[in-house]
Amino acid sequence: MGRVIFELSGFFFLPFLAYAAFLVWQQKHPRAARQILTKRALQIQALIGLICVVMALLVLGLNDPHRTGGYAPAVFKDGKLVPGRVE
Repeated sequence: MGRVIFELSGFFFLPFLAYAAFLVWQQKHPRAARQILTKRALQIQALIGLICVVMALLVLGLNDPHRTGGYAPAVFKDGKLVPGRVE
């Protein structure tokens, strides 16, 4: 459970850490920061961020160790309810 919370909190806090790092870098290099904040550069950065999110979701989804098989829903057998399970 701790690993799941750590991974999810990491994905949540990563943009804030990246923004803080950008602010620190912006103070040291104001000219370069102004060039990055143009409309075209922001579009490219958003596209790169979107690609990173999709790739992370694919990698985490396909490499999940708990993904063992399909789901068999609950059914009635001989008048008794047999609970659903993952095969």
